[in-house]
Amino acid sequence: MAMAVFFFSACKKENALIEQPETVKEDPLEYAKDSISYSIDGITYSLSKYYSFYRVSNMQPHSKVDSIVKNGYYISGLKDSVLYSRTYGIYDDQNRVDVIFIKTYAKASMVQALILRPKDVMDLFTVGMKNYALDYGRDNIQNGIALNISGGFKTYGSESFRIPPQLSPDAQKNSKFEISSLKKLNSGTYILEAKFNAMLFNEKNESKKLENGYLRLIMDETQFIL
Repeated sequence: MAMAVFFFSACKKENALIEQPETVKEDPLEYAKDSISYSIDGITYSLSKYYSFYRVSNMQPHSKVDSIVKNGYYISGLKDSVLYSRTYGIYDDQNRVDVIFIKTYAKASMVQALILRPKDVMDLFTVGMKNYALDYGRDNIQNGIALNISGGFKTYGSESFRIPPQLSPDAQKNSKFEISSLKKLNSGTYILEAKFNAMLFNEKNESKKLENGYLRLIMDETQFIL
């Protein structure tokens, strides 16, 4: 009887030493979709999509016209640097918004993929306030954010050197774009959230005010090879 009690007690102690596996609660954001919402002229728009990243690009930073020959424009700029941008397009059956993240990098700090990209792509998405790049696609001097809304309205000016710059330097004086949160889930997926407002302009320099903007992007690490 004593031996039986001894072995029973020993088994209890041994079992107590076996750690039970910790249950990791799945984050509901793992199933979230890219989404954007905003108001223009008192109408609220809400767009969402499972996957919105669709374009990266390299451009000539600090572009300027060197010469014009037979309507051909010869452009030069900083030879040791590249303007890198990533575009996320979110849309439904009627509307589309392109959100463009923009920054110039020294070529020496970049790696060659399909195009040149920064070694750490997440550098584009640091939490905090971002400028609106008014000269995106033209002079390419400014870093920050650009928005392009269906209907021909965008936060930046003309991309053509054939016409004078469209916007004044204070065109977005009362606008803001703030990345309020960047969270990494257990799966390695990043969830970005941003709040914003902006002035939008078309080719005729007509303007609209965008208010109460909210953006959520689901960014998989496999995207960052580009």
